[in-house]
Amino acid sequence: MSENFDDALFDAVDGALNLMDCDIGAAECHGILCGMTCGVQHVDPSAWLGHVTGYHEYIGLDDLGSGHALIQLLDGTKSGFTADDFSLQMLLPSDDTELAQRTIALSAWCRGFLSGFGLTEMADIRELSDDCQGYLRDLQEIGRVDSQSSDDNDDERALLEICEYVRMGAMLLREEALFSDSAQSDSETIH
Repeated sequence: MSENFDDALFDAVDGALNLMDCDIGAAECHGILCGMTCGVQHVDPSAWLGHVTGYHEYIGLDDLGSGHALIQLLDGTKSGFTADDFSLQMLLPSDDTELAQRTIALSAWCRGFLSGFGLTEMADIRELSDDCQGYLRDLQEIGRVDSQSSDDNDDERALLEICEYVRMGAMLLREEALFSDSAQSDSETIH
C-alpha cells in the first residue's frame, strides 16, 4: 500500500487541470506544491496556482471554492507537512494503474518538485546538508526516467521503495530548510 491521496482526488485534480487548459498533470502539480512548500515558511497558494496554470489571468483561488480539487490538494498537503506522524501523501495514480504510467507520474512529480523548489527563497542549495543536496540530485535523475512497460514484481517493489524515498526526502528537506531559515532569522535578530 502506498502513501498516496485517494484515487478520486487524483482524477479530480487531473480533470480540473484539463478544464483549466494546463500543460501539466496532477502528479506534477502536486510536486510543484511540495517543492514550494519545502523552501519557505508559508506557501503563497496564489503563487502556486499561478505557476500551475501558467499565470492564467482569469483563474484565482477565490474562483475555485472550498470543495474544489485543487483546494483539497492544497489543504491535504499542508496537513501532511505539518503533521507529526510523517503523513505527507503524494498525488500519484492508484496502485492498480499500469506500472509504466505510475513511473511516468512519479517522474513528473519529481520534475514538478524541483520546479517548485526552484521558485522558493532558498538562494543557495549548497547551504543544505549533503543528504539534502543528494536528494535533489536524485530527484533530477528520477525526473529523467523514461518508463518501459513492465509488470515484474521486482519493478513494482522498486517503484514503491523509490516513492517512499521521495516522500520521506521531501519531509526531511522541508525540516532542514525550515531549521536553516529559522537559524538564519535568529542570527539576523538585533538585540
